[in-house]
Amino acid sequence: MDKYAQAFADAMNETGMRNTTVAAQLEGIGYNNVSQWRTGRRPIPADHAPAIAALLDVPPERISKAYARRMHAESARMAMASGGPDRGIVPIEHVAIQHLPGFGRGDGCERILLPEFIVRRELGPTPIENVRWAVQLSRAMEPEIKRFALVLVDTSISRHEDVVDGGIYAYTLWGRPDIRRLLVRRDAWCLVGQGGGSERIDVSTTDLSNIRIHGAVTGWL
Repeated sequence: MDKYAQAFADAMNETGMRNTTVAAQLEGIGYNNVSQWRTGRRPIPADHAPAIAALLDVPPERISKAYARRMHAESARMAMASGGPDRGIVPIEHVAIQHLPGFGRGDGCERILLPEFIVRRELGPTPIENVRWAVQLSRAMEPEIKRFALVLVDTSISRHEDVVDGGIYAYTLWGRPDIRRLLVRRDAWCLVGQGGGSERIDVSTTDLSNIRIHGAVTGWL
């Protein structure tokens, strides 16, 4: 097992992700494919690496040798074109997005690279420079937003007065991070999940100072 397969296996174990869960997120990929990646019998293809990395909250170049080679080749090509190396270079047709502090396992993975067409599809008119990534750690928004989904957050929307009734937001309540739908009522904010079994949290207007809005959710992968 090479270091890429080991990193993939470690990430799967750390997150508790099942082979069937990964396979369900990837078109044309079955349980056996994921099993082979996990044991190192076959490498993860470069084209699938970004989506898998988003599920596991790791850089795609850490789990796919083919993706790492593609990034290296693109970086080298762009460095030659610009007359010298640049650690900040982003491969062509990709965008770099910074982690939203306080959400998920961002330590050691502050920046991720994602295909630009996927990001723009999720963001719509939202400027990319306003966006940060986070991980949905709870099941509160399932099945709409699955647990361990990579979530894109517009951090320009961070004031209480910016909150729109019915929108989905990344927030901390009494210091605890979560991603839920916010319902604005006259005497309280209601933090609700998607499923019927999800706990509803009511926060009175007198306690709203305990909610910090980190941004509006614009999309998820």
